[in-house]
Amino acid sequence: MPFMFVRGVLFTILALSLTKALAVETEVTVLMFNEQDSQNEPSYITRILLTKDFLRMDDGENHGDFALFDRKTGSIYSVNNEEQRTLVIPLQPVSVTPPSPLRHDIEKLDAGGAPDVDGKKVSRYYMFTNGTRCMEVSAAPGFHDDVTQALAAFARTLAGQHAKTVVAMPDLKNSDCDLANNVFEPDRYLSKGFPVKQKDYAGRTRSLISVKEKVVIDSSVFELPEGYERFMPGVFSK
Repeated sequence: MPFMFVRGVLFTILALSLTKALAVETEVTVLMFNEQDSQNEPSYITRILLTKDFLRMDDGENHGDFALFDRKTGSIYSVNNEEQRTLVIPLQPVSVTPPSPLRHDIEKLDAGGAPDVDGKKVSRYYMFTNGTRCMEVSAAPGFHDDVTQALAAFARTLAGQHAKTVVAMPDLKNSDCDLANNVFEPDRYLSKGFPVKQKDYAGRTRSLISVKEKVVIDSSVFELPEGYERFMPGVFSK
């Protein structure tokens, strides 16, 4: 066998071995959802990838825009590839008080024929604030509790930022459901279990399509791109 050929084969094997060594894989839970912002707009697919350290939300593409939630620090990173910028939302407390008293109530309903999910019974709820129905949720307690906990933490981080928006945008003070869903009760829609189906007062919907566990993917999907400008709302930095 010619030496040049042997050397070429060895080089190829070495290159493949190095590539494999450099590629770090991890097991994730993959959830797919169908979402719709209103009845007049087309639906679209969203994906959640979950590990013990991170939650990533995207449109199902590994190389598109995405939101990354660091479960250890509570920070959210929203990556825009076209603009090469990353919005950083740190965990911060809700330091404002409601402009007027908010009364929150939950009403349990008939499940409406909703099938069990992975052996877990699904129940349906209306969630009210000051008598206005702010959310309808079909929830399965005990179904992927880790995902539910991560989504609740994600919602609380967003609430800290939304609280500042309330101060800057007085019009929001007139919407009890906005205040409840986005600031003062951001995780209540998760309080009854995993939300397999939900609809808010504005008509936005989300329905679970599928869940797959222990899916092996390249762990680089949980890394933030290098060289992008990072900024917080109102603050710019490199």
